[in-house]
Amino acid sequence: MRCVLLLVLLPAIACGGDESSATGPITAHVTHYDYTFDLDTQAAHAKVELVADVAGDCVTLPFRAAGFANPMFDDAPALAAQADGASAQICGHGVDATKAFSIEADLSVETKTLSISQVGYSITQDGEGHAFRYLVSWVNGCDRFGPCDARPDQFATYTFHVHHSDPAMTVRCPGDITETSPTETECNFDHPGGPTYSTFGIAAYPAWTQTDKGSWGGVHVTVYDRASTGIAAAIDPAYHDGFLAWMQSQFGPYPFGTELRVLTAPTYWAGFEHPGNIVLDDGLAKQAGGYLHPVQHVLDHEMTHMWAGDQTTLASTYDFVWKESMAEYLSYVWEDMNDAATSHVTSGVWKTDSAPARYYPVPLDKPELFTYYGDVYGPGPMVLFRQLEVMTSRAQVLAAIKSVIGTPHALSVDDLVAALSRETGLDLTQYAQAWIKGSGAPSWPQLALTYTPGSLQIHQTNPSPTPQGCTFHVVLRGANPGETTSVAVDTFTNGVEQTVVVPALAYTVTALDLDPDHECLVFKASSTPRTAPPVQPWVSRRFADLTRRDP
Repeated sequence: MRCVLLLVLLPAIACGGDESSATGPITAHVTHYDYTFDLDTQAAHAKVELVADVAGDCVTLPFRAAGFANPMFDDAPALAAQADGASAQICGHGVDATKAFSIEADLSVETKTLSISQVGYSITQDGEGHAFRYLVSWVNGCDRFGPCDARPDQFATYTFHVHHSDPAMTVRCPGDITETSPTETECNFDHPGGPTYSTFGIAAYPAWTQTDKGSWGGVHVTVYDRASTGIAAAIDPAYHDGFLAWMQSQFGPYPFGTELRVLTAPTYWAGFEHPGNIVLDDGLAKQAGGYLHPVQHVLDHEMTHMWAGDQTTLASTYDFVWKESMAEYLSYVWEDMNDAATSHVTSGVWKTDSAPARYYPVPLDKPELFTYYGDVYGPGPMVLFRQLEVMTSRAQVLAAIKSVIGTPHALSVDDLVAALSRETGLDLTQYAQAWIKGSGAPSWPQLALTYTPGSLQIHQTNPSPTPQGCTFHVVLRGANPGETTSVAVDTFTNGVEQTVVVPALAYTVTALDLDPDHECLVFKASSTPRTAPPVQPWVSRRFADLTRRDP
């Protein structure tokens, strides 16, 4: 038995019980979070269950919440504890390696978010005056709500107990829902997978109407919406039933049970992928520009994340691009299988949004995630998937994706590139250096095209130290309808500087259309450089004037 004077945050002297001989810092991994949150007072209690990897008697976890009090170690008062605004350390009896133990504390959650986003805890009024309460972690963010291993490659199980005083309030969070009382909701998440960045998500709203949308690929879907948003009406169950069935045929069973909940609310992002729960911005159905069918596309994007992002997670912060690119690309593939006009608009959005990118998809200069994340949505699906399917085949690209998702594990961009190289048969070493990784703003190829009868000359006006090769088409157009000839250009195999032989044409060429099918990030050299970023498609238009700015 030993007695230790607790640090200033603790009011008294406490003594430990049975103890191991182990002392010093414990290295451990989290297995379960049991989290209680009161929507009215914003008081919380966090209990974290861990398994020791390295023996010791003190464990430290990231912690940025307020009001740290009453720390416990293995269901007994902690022997020592402190919180410094970045982490919390809680000490107790010694714990041997491989042994399970727990820590817990009372705390309070501030109404505070990351920059202009809703990362953190927010209360947002909708257009009819209803308050939407949203607790959302995002990458590296769960320690805003309690002691938490915020690394994106970590999985755990979760229990959420949410209290409130308004019986009209509906609360949804990942896992199986139990309405314990009219003022308490419990969510139990015990599925394989479930990273902290997305599973730590609680949505509460008093104005939802529930609509049963039937079974999609064997998954029961309920939409929580207000009729005035138009979102429930814009959802075509047959289309999404086909998509979920196709996803399961490609990548395995839906990862999170038999239920999917689609929630609409006034949100910063157009969509967010909490396991088994998708939150859509309530203005999505009324957005103009961008995707041809925004509700359809964003919903499929977020459903893709159930596999790509939630079941298979990020290896690190700077692997962020693969999950967003995969969600974009697989939504696009389903669009293309059903309506080529829709998919053509989607790939056009990617290319348009790529032009003003300030960072590479994997930025080696490592800016803050919130600074660069918006730049992955256009270039990412283009360079990781679209360009490669044109250079090889869609079947090969899908085979690569299939080989890296569908099971709970952490995936890096390097892992994905290795799979793409294996399945396509291409050596992508130089390709990754040219298109995927780099410092500063990328400079995508600017091409000058010169046509003379019998030949098409290609010249890059901004040559790169590492050749940016791909395959695309140039269409030679005449003045009259039907006077078109498509010329294939392969700069991956043949280099950028080349002259392509063109058969004799029976008409006079009056215009050269570079890459009309959005096959590669190549742009006309005569184009006026874009100096202002477009509205990033994953941010609600209510924030359009602020999108993609530094926090």
